Amino acid sequence: TDLLPIIKKANQDILKKRTFFFKIEKKIQNNNLNVLEAAILKKLFNEFRVKNNDLTELKKRIDIVPISLAIAQAAIESGWGTSRFALEGNAYFGQKVIGVKVNGIRPTDSENPLIKVRTFENLDDSVKAYLNNLNTHFAYKNFRKSRNELRSFGKTLEGRVLVNQLKQYSELGNEYIYNVQKIIKKNNLSKFDFIEYTS
Repeated sequence: TDLLPIIKKANQDILKKRTFFFKIEKKIQNNNLNVLEAAILKKLFNEFRVKNNDLTELKKRIDIVPISLAIAQAAIESGWGTSRFALEGNAYFGQKVIGVKVNGIRPTDSENPLIKVRTFENLDDSVKAYLNNLNTHFAYKNFRKSRNELRSFGKTLEGRVLVNQLKQYSELGNEYIYNVQKIIKKNNLSKFDFIEYTS
C-alpha cells in the first residue's frame, strides 16, 4: 500500500523527537539545559498536549504507532481506501470532528449535522493526525500506558497486542479489536512492526 512509506516516515519523525527528548531529559537531570533546548522542550509539551511540564507523560506520548495497526485501522475505516471520505478528503482513519466551521465531510447516516469526518489536504497529514490522535487523546491513555510498558520490557511494539487498548476507537468496541486483529493476521501485517528505523 501507499500508506506504508508514509506511516514509516511519520513514525521516523516521532522517533527523532523521542531521541531528542531523551537527550534533554539527561540534561535536565544534570541541570544544564540551554535556552534553545528549553524552547524545543516547550514546543514538544505543546505538540503532545502535555500539561504541567510533566516529563513522564511526555515520554509516554512521544512514540510510534505500530505500522500493522495503522494499516489495519486505515483498511477498516476507509474500506481499503475506497470510501467516499478517503477519496474526497484523504480521510483514512475516520476521525470525527464537531463544529460548523471545521473542514469535514458529513456522513450520510449521521443524525447530528455538526459531526463530520475530518478531511486532509494529503495522505501525510491524515497519517500525522491519526498518530497525534493516538498519542494525545484521553480516550487512548491505556494504549500509551501499554506501549510504555512494552518499551520498558524491551519488547517490539506490535499492533496485534496494542490494539487491545483501542476499544474506544470505534462504537463496535471488542468487535472492532477483533476485526483489526483479523486484518493484521490475514494480510501478514505484523512483519512491518519489525522494520528497522534509522535513528
